[in-house]
Amino acid sequence: MGLEDFKRLEKLEFLDLSGNQFSGSLSFKELKLENLKGLNLGYTKFNKLSDIEALTSLKALSLNGIGINDSSVVQGICSLKNLDELQLSDNKFYGPVPMCFRNLTSLRVLDLSKNILSGNIPAALITPLVHLEYLSLSGNLFGGSFSFNSLGNHSKLQGFELGPLNNDSHVDTEDLALPPPFQLKDLYLSGCNLNNQTRTIPSFLLYQKEMQILDLSSNKLVGQIPTWLLQNNTNFEVLVLKDNSFTGPFLVDDSREIKLSRLDISNNDVSGEVPSQIGTGCLRLRILVLSYNNLHGNFPSGSTNLTSLEFLHLDNNHFIGSISHGLSRSPSLYWLDISNNSFQGKIPSWIGKFSHLKGLDMSANLLEGSLPEAICKLSYLAFLDLSKNQLIGPLPACSELTSLKFIHLHHNMISGPISNMLSGSFNLMTLDLGYNKLSGGIPRYIGKLKELRVLLLGGNELLGHIPLHLCQLQNVTIMDLSQNKFSGPLPTCFNNISFGRGQFSTDALFAYAELLGIEFVINLPFLAIEITSSEDSITFSQQEKVIFTTKSRSEHYAGNILNYMSGLDLSCNQLIGAIPPEFGDLIHIRALKLSHNYLQGSIPSRLSMLNQIESLDLSYNNFSGEIPSKLASLNFMSKFNVSFNNLSGRVPDTGEFATFDDSNYRGNPGLCGPLLKRSCNPFAPHPENVGDQDIEVDGAIDVAAFAWSFFASYMVMVISFVVILC
Repeated sequence: MGLEDFKRLEKLEFLDLSGNQFSGSLSFKELKLENLKGLNLGYTKFNKLSDIEALTSLKALSLNGIGINDSSVVQGICSLKNLDELQLSDNKFYGPVPMCFRNLTSLRVLDLSKNILSGNIPAALITPLVHLEYLSLSGNLFGGSFSFNSLGNHSKLQGFELGPLNNDSHVDTEDLALPPPFQLKDLYLSGCNLNNQTRTIPSFLLYQKEMQILDLSSNKLVGQIPTWLLQNNTNFEVLVLKDNSFTGPFLVDDSREIKLSRLDISNNDVSGEVPSQIGTGCLRLRILVLSYNNLHGNFPSGSTNLTSLEFLHLDNNHFIGSISHGLSRSPSLYWLDISNNSFQGKIPSWIGKFSHLKGLDMSANLLEGSLPEAICKLSYLAFLDLSKNQLIGPLPACSELTSLKFIHLHHNMISGPISNMLSGSFNLMTLDLGYNKLSGGIPRYIGKLKELRVLLLGGNELLGHIPLHLCQLQNVTIMDLSQNKFSGPLPTCFNNISFGRGQFSTDALFAYAELLGIEFVINLPFLAIEITSSEDSITFSQQEKVIFTTKSRSEHYAGNILNYMSGLDLSCNQLIGAIPPEFGDLIHIRALKLSHNYLQGSIPSRLSMLNQIESLDLSYNNFSGEIPSKLASLNFMSKFNVSFNNLSGRVPDTGEFATFDDSNYRGNPGLCGPLLKRSCNPFAPHPENVGDQDIEVDGAIDVAAFAWSFFASYMVMVISFVVILC
């Protein structure tokens, strides 16, 4: 059926073409649909709409997501005096809100969200539209101030969305006469700089009895979260107060059931214990986010009945005790994060019952014992972080973790060989087993993990030659094999590995979203168009994080910076032989550390091809000969260390080499030049061989060793992993 066929439907009253592939131009005058009352063209591909004013009977119009910014369309809409519902969300309208909308005095629904509208928040537009039930201005670029006094005559208002606003903007709710004329169901004021003089929660909320969804996040609000918020509104479904400065305990009435499906008070300064009613009275709770507060005690503090729970974030608090068996009653759990607390005891075997679990983060606690075999039952698990605990024993012998993308077990006491635990994890992108007591060699299946980007095995007791099958990991950008007992020569095939040739996959910024299904629906007699706030779709993201030991201190690199990170650390081993010339092919690498080995021969001049290198550490080896003068062409190198070798000749003093001090060259008595304040006397005695000196291992490294500076901004999103370079 084509658009031409609609010309024959002169009595048509409702037309919904949303989500289809219709494209091109559309003239409503030609269609002759004078009786049309409801029209939905949302998320079609029309690039031109004309004569919309011909739809004189139209009451409900949705043009969401078709990418228009045509002023003639706006003028046509403004002539439709019978409009009851107008949705223009997710388009490209820019500049001030067209004031002609104020003439549409019959409007009950007005959605201008997710555009590029700017200027002052249009109070003069809102005031005359007294029949509004739902108004959304969120996701634009508004500035200035807005007073809730503009809503003083809107007795029918049920839903209002605004924000986030520019930093110099603010919203004042306290000049609204109390009690207000409306009873809201949905209120979104995220990032609105609310009540910037007092930073208090809006007073008019005390009079709201029908609230279902409230989002006051990112407003720098202070004081204690009032108990009456939940007491007054028995139908509350979503309460989001994250990213404020609330203090004191979070108190809940123990005498009634709480219908919340989502509660988020993260990133505040809330203290005390979590009310027991959260565990026993929130039977519908699906999302509970308490991260980054000062909460303490056990969680849950008593029995629990969170049978609908899907997302639980308790991270970065002060919780203690064992992991409560009550959580086993949450079979639908999708993501569990209890990291950075003081939980003790063993990881319970019932963890294997969470058949839908996608993410498990128990890092930075006091957990002990071995990894339970039950983890192998989590076939949907994509993210696992048990790092920074006191786990012991071997890795489980299983191969069922086929969905796993990120695993972090660093800084435990896990021992034995690297088992076949990950042999079926062909989607693995980060493998972090660093700083444990693993022994033996690197199993052959590691070379078959074609999606691997980060391999961190440093700080273990691995031995043998560096296996050639690592050269099959063509997508790896960061590899740390330092502080082990690897011996033999450097592999000549490492130039097969990307080390930064391609950007870190966006999949590494792992994010997940869950649609709550809580919809604010206006039941119009003409065209029932569901209005689902974007806040109903909640996205959690955990940042990919890298820790490099740079300039003898740990530096954190996260988010999009991983697009630029690349490094190889083979330091603190027992490697011998020369640096293969093929290492000069690693032209995108930014950090190369070969210190504290038994390497010898000359420094290859081909290293001058590493034009992205920022840190090159060859210290504590047996290198001889001169420092290649071509290395002075490496313009990004901020750290160069060749101390304690057997080098001789003139030290380069141009380019970045002019910025290095003599500590980078000490232990090489044959070196000379102005930087060392040592004359290059051709009759000077040959330097004493330093090949037999003791090589420091186990991390006791010169304080100036391996450093490189890099700073970048973060985007989105992501999942933490750790790289330690000694």
